[in-house]
Amino acid sequence: MKKKLLIVLVIILSFSLILNVYFGVSSFIESTYTPDSEDRDILAEMTKMVIDNEEYQEIATRETVYAIEQGVSRFNVSNPSSIHHYEIQVQTEKETYIFTCIDEKCTDVSNKGWTYSRYSEEEPILPLNKKN
Repeated sequence: MKKKLLIVLVIILSFSLILNVYFGVSSFIESTYTPDSEDRDILAEMTKMVIDNEEYQEIATRETVYAIEQGVSRFNVSNPSSIHHYEIQVQTEKETYIFTCIDEKCTDVSNKGWTYSRYSEEEPILPLNKKN
């Protein structure tokens, strides 16, 4: 009887340990991509800088801007407090433009890259430009 009880306890403890490690690691990874309140303040100011930026103005005149998305990524980096981990993505029907700070003090932002636009590759979430 004691042997069966010991086996059940070992199984329960092993299962508990595995679940705790899984949830701990997934929580840590999620926290590296989820902005906290200070991050949201920084991203809000960066968004304003992007909208006032000449590169954004030029993009907005030639393409339809559907969304502006804010993001932060501190995963697997040497300096997690660096301003360069913040980015603003301007999503249009042709491309998604990625704006980041040009220096550590974030005196201005610049378009540092681009990627596909989900508005040309996928269906929009909202009924953009659709007639009911």
